[in-house]
Amino acid sequence: MKNHLRNLTTDPRTARIAVICALALALAAPTFATSSSEVLRTLNSRGISGDFPQRTGEIVTVNFANTPSPIVVTWQGDVASAGRFLMSVSVNGQPCGAYGGSQIPYFLGTPTSNPIGYAPNGFNDISMQWVVLPSDGLVLGNNTIELCAGAHPTFNHGASFLLGFRTLTVRKGN
Repeated sequence: MKNHLRNLTTDPRTARIAVICALALALAAPTFATSSSEVLRTLNSRGISGDFPQRTGEIVTVNFANTPSPIVVTWQGDVASAGRFLMSVSVNGQPCGAYGGSQIPYFLGTPTSNPIGYAPNGFNDISMQWVVLPSDGLVLGNNTIELCAGAHPTFNHGASFLLGFRTLTVRKGN
């Protein structure tokens, strides 16, 4: 057994494998890093009143030094709603777009059974995700992604809802 361990530690292939593993780990770590401009965490509540689309002022940025690639934008937060509401993002100041699902789940009663903006069960945690392609307006350099939200103009015209603690993040595709 001793000879086997000695051969393992003195074999040149063992050193090469160890170096390759160390390099792989060192090079992979930066791919998981996120710039502070790519993450927004908000720890207060606010109401959103009026019809979709409204820009909320909640913005993240992503920078492309080379060719823009697809990005994934994720919004996660607490929502108190009593009706149909929509959410999406604006890319570089363009109109709020349809880059994925946009309807906030409608599970807290009806607008007529509860006061508008009041959730009888409190806040509910939801998550939404959008995929934005370079053809959607991403450019070289800085790109701003802004959250859009508002009442469904057909089914809940002019209503309001509440946002609790929330995060908005953007990740570059590989």
